[in-house]
Amino acid sequence: MSEPVVRIRDLTIALPKGADRPHAVEGLDLDLQSGQILCVVGESGSGKSMSAYALTGLLPRALKPAAGAILFEGRDLLTLDEAAWRALRGRRIAMVFQEPMTALNPVMRIGDQIAEMFEAHDLLTRAERRARAVALAAEVGLPNPEEAVRAYPHQLSGGQRQRAMIAMALALEPSVLVADEPTTALDVTTQAQILRLIRDLQRKRGMSVLFITHDFGVVAEIADHVAVLQRGRLVESGPAESVLRNPQAPYTRALLAAVPSLTPPSRPPLAAAPVALSVSGLSKTYSTKGRLFGKPRVVAAVQQVAFDVRRGETLGLVGESGSGKSTTARLAIRLIEPDGGTVRLGCEPNQAVAGFASL
Repeated sequence: MSEPVVRIRDLTIALPKGADRPHAVEGLDLDLQSGQILCVVGESGSGKSMSAYALTGLLPRALKPAAGAILFEGRDLLTLDEAAWRALRGRRIAMVFQEPMTALNPVMRIGDQIAEMFEAHDLLTRAERRARAVALAAEVGLPNPEEAVRAYPHQLSGGQRQRAMIAMALALEPSVLVADEPTTALDVTTQAQILRLIRDLQRKRGMSVLFITHDFGVVAEIADHVAVLQRGRLVESGPAESVLRNPQAPYTRALLAAVPSLTPPSRPPLAAAPVALSVSGLSKTYSTKGRLFGKPRVVAAVQQVAFDVRRGETLGLVGESGSGKSTTARLAIRLIEPDGGTVRLGCEPNQAVAGFASL
């Protein structure tokens, strides 16, 4: 086996006084092999994100490495000063953050933020940077790349913003990509697309990827190797198939057992229960102005939605981003005004409403 691209040895990160334990990460040993996707798994507070931040030189000021080394290209990253990190970060090691709306600059166009990666390292001319931004937008699957690079973050969907973040991370063709739960806030179909994109780009570019996640579904989809952290300590590691099929540590078995099942538990019938909320014909359309001389954009967010919720019942509204789930919920409780439809509260659909009238 070839020498690992990244070797983490005995990494210990101290927590401030008053924390629930002395160390965020304690005695961690990890190897990231060339061309491998290593998933670091654990529940919240297990130290997985702190390990990623140490690898990218982005640890909060309150946290300090107390011991150990992170070896990359013959250097211990824990000894670098800020100038050395600025030269290295983005160019050799890049990161995709969990929430793009907090990582992206809300007042800069997407193309300018991608081009800024080249500008920060004094690479390419202005025209070349713009051309590369469009090319990267196309590579990560942003629709209409020429238009997408002119958009602001709030004008893109969650999945599109994450694709823009990936484009920024890949701009300088780093050898190591650190992804800190990049699919947590995405719906399942968009999550699958982003995972497929990362895997395809990793294979195409021959990158090594350190992927932080708490989701064993993501591990099964993307990982070559798995490391499981519990309260800052490594409790199990090995090939993904081995860890998933035959976990050795009790903590790993507990995490796998906690993965939700698609088989619902048995529940008593509620057919006789009175209707608590009845919705019928609910509709909402949004219209936004187009560019100069352009046509306005019309989006039918909700169309003729109808459902009943009985007392004691839980109704799940399911759909991908943009399907109208949140709009339906807001319409049902009059946080936004509908274009049409009826909402009845606390009575059967064919009964008159007292107090809370139809819309």
